[in-house]
Amino acid sequence: MKNRNRIQANLAVFRGTVMVLLSLMVVLVTSGCEGPNNGEGGDGVIVNELILPTDTLLNLACADVGIFTEQCVLTDLENPFRHVVTLEFDVNNPGGPTKFDLFDQIPAGPTGAKARFYLFATALARRTSGENQWWTARSLHELYDLNSDDLIRAQALKAYRSVLDNFFGSVVFFDVFGSALPFNLNERAACDILRPGATGFAPLVLNESGTAPGTDLDILERFGDWGYAFQPGTGDNCDGSLLTINGG
Repeated sequence: MKNRNRIQANLAVFRGTVMVLLSLMVVLVTSGCEGPNNGEGGDGVIVNELILPTDTLLNLACADVGIFTEQCVLTDLENPFRHVVTLEFDVNNPGGPTKFDLFDQIPAGPTGAKARFYLFATALARRTSGENQWWTARSLHELYDLNSDDLIRAQALKAYRSVLDNFFGSVVFFDVFGSALPFNLNERAACDILRPGATGFAPLVLNESGTAPGTDLDILERFGDWGYAFQPGTGDNCDGSLLTINGG
């Protein structure tokens, strides 16, 4: 699986656009549907250029953009991937192209942060998976780290919570020493919130007054409010952690 855990961030804000040379399948919409579903539902043409945003100021297309079941990103005119096929891993063609081929061509760091959000939010709108929801949450987390927008902070928390509420028990795969190894998404998402040092991004949970990062207790209480109990493991990656449903 062509997953990459390479999200990087720097404390800078860029504005403008960048021309990324890709080989993309773009679906020409001929009906009321605004986006392809893994290439189905439209006639395709090959194009060689896609203009990606390089600023980090994200306008949310709707209240639940980037959250499970919401598809407004597919009609967002600021979304460069709305007509681009975002292929998922195919067990019958394990070496075939996937959305991560697009991901690998997005510039690292702040220049590509906004494009990463649009890529994974688009993939999530077309295929509701825990993997797509988690990557969308991480992309929102990265953008908040760059722009300090409280609305984006709240959206990132909402996206991480959606991983727990809607995809509890799902896994994400990373390349580790040449092998695709699975990681539990519920603990991974909880750790991203509790110990964002592993991501390199700013804390999402603030103290009661909203003036400083929340303590571990503040964050664990937030999980409790959501209906979960988190027993964090060791280190920034929370090795050996366990997330359970309260009362379960």
